[in-house]
Amino acid sequence: MTIIESTETPRYEALAQAARERREKQLPDEYRIPKDKMPDDSVKDVSNFPRESGLYTEQELEITECTVPVLLKAIEDKKWTAVDVSKAYFKRAAHAHQLTNCLSEMFFERGLEQAKELDEYYEKEGKLMGPLHGVPISMKDNQLIKGTLASIGFCYWTEEIAQEDSTLVRLLVSLGAVMYCKTSVPMAMMSADTDTRLFGTTTNPKNRTLTVGGSSGGEGALTAFGGSPVGVGSDIGGSIRIPSNYNGIYGLKGTFGRIPALGSKAGLGGQVHIKSVNGPMSRYLASVEYLAKVIFDSHPELLDYNLVPLPWREPTLPKKMVFAVMKTDNNITPTPAVTRALEKTVKALEEQGHQVVEWEPIEHGKMAKILTGFFTQDGCEFIKAALKDEPLLEYKQGNEHLLKDMPSSFVWGMQRARLDVENAVFAQWNKLGIDGLIAPVTPVPSHPHKVTISHSYTSYWNAMDYPAVAFPVLRADATIDNKPDHTPVSDDDKALWALYDAEKYDTGCVGLQILARRYQDEKVLKMASVISEALEHAQ
Repeated sequence: MTIIESTETPRYEALAQAARERREKQLPDEYRIPKDKMPDDSVKDVSNFPRESGLYTEQELEITECTVPVLLKAIEDKKWTAVDVSKAYFKRAAHAHQLTNCLSEMFFERGLEQAKELDEYYEKEGKLMGPLHGVPISMKDNQLIKGTLASIGFCYWTEEIAQEDSTLVRLLVSLGAVMYCKTSVPMAMMSADTDTRLFGTTTNPKNRTLTVGGSSGGEGALTAFGGSPVGVGSDIGGSIRIPSNYNGIYGLKGTFGRIPALGSKAGLGGQVHIKSVNGPMSRYLASVEYLAKVIFDSHPELLDYNLVPLPWREPTLPKKMVFAVMKTDNNITPTPAVTRALEKTVKALEEQGHQVVEWEPIEHGKMAKILTGFFTQDGCEFIKAALKDEPLLEYKQGNEHLLKDMPSSFVWGMQRARLDVENAVFAQWNKLGIDGLIAPVTPVPSHPHKVTISHSYTSYWNAMDYPAVAFPVLRADATIDNKPDHTPVSDDDKALWALYDAEKYDTGCVGLQILARRYQDEKVLKMASVISEALEHAQ
């Protein structure tokens, strides 16, 4: 990149400008939206643009609106080639980016070459390259892909071009996947709103005045728009589940040790108390499940020493299951649309004959403070070093109290407190005899940009290392989700409810999460399917 500096322009701003220019040059002219087809800023919902614009063939729409298993079957049957599939997704991803600012890198030429090689292999060998033959897979910005940036929102990290692929990227390519783009994230991947000085704000395709969440926010927007059949995000405090929730899609945060993370960038390098987990995100649960199964069955433990040798184990679920539901965490009270989602889901399950019992929250406020301590125990020195002279965005400032190293005695105390909570959760799960736990992902629907919302409903379960699937339920409706009389139960609750405005949150997506015990990733995916089917048949 060519960096043009002046005495008036700080280096971080020059780096950001160069990165934006680099990205702009990556967008092929053939995929640029014609001016007469470009929705103006007043159009909030652009999710139906592919069908309404007249820019897509019926084949392109069919390709980009099916599950991964259906896509693979069509390639195997030679209905579509890998090149057909790739070009359709390149186009839809490029349009998604122009409408929502969801991509950090585009390398469609590399993807096209991969697709051509896959078609040639199939023609010559008479068999598919692997279980992902010809499937385009989008990757979160923190994944290393040779020749691309992995800046994760830091201007100064744009000075380094990746020299090799991360472990997960190498694995997926070896299984036949096509790499073609990387998606936007907030700085250090430690925010539930995808907004950086480097690339700006990523907007929600279903309402561009609302956030996509974070930190896998670009993945959320891209997959919700249909620009990826399945993407890979990461989750250390809710970073898969929150964007899935806010964009109305599905996402798996699995148990640590089942999907490779080796070789990807960390936003808090050295922090090991809470482990980041990679996982699939898609509009279709079948696609999420398929990618998880393929990865589990590919012996990823031979590529990443952090993984356990545990292939896919097909679960057998009882016809009548026992679910617990957590209506509130007793620290932050869910707003009306989230409560409606919980009530709708419970009713749908009971109509199908399943039993639903109530879950008593255990020390969520305490765990939120513990997690903040884990993430800032170095006094944020890692982030300050990555920033250099780049200031935080204005609305992210005001956390100076976190800029202090914690003594090891304090960290040990937090670990002891965490263990007490883990043991209490384990005991209550046993006492209730439940199959899974249903809980909010966030206490609010997708909300306006540049607003900081607590992620305590998700990060709590990162501390437990329980697998979870986020699933869509409904949309916020200002006509019925009016702010009720509410007495705050904590300072966190008071802060959140002070921001709540039903009109501003109107049409925001609302989902929930289903949780299972550690290493029950297969079971939690199947339970998500049971719940989604119950919601489809709800009276």
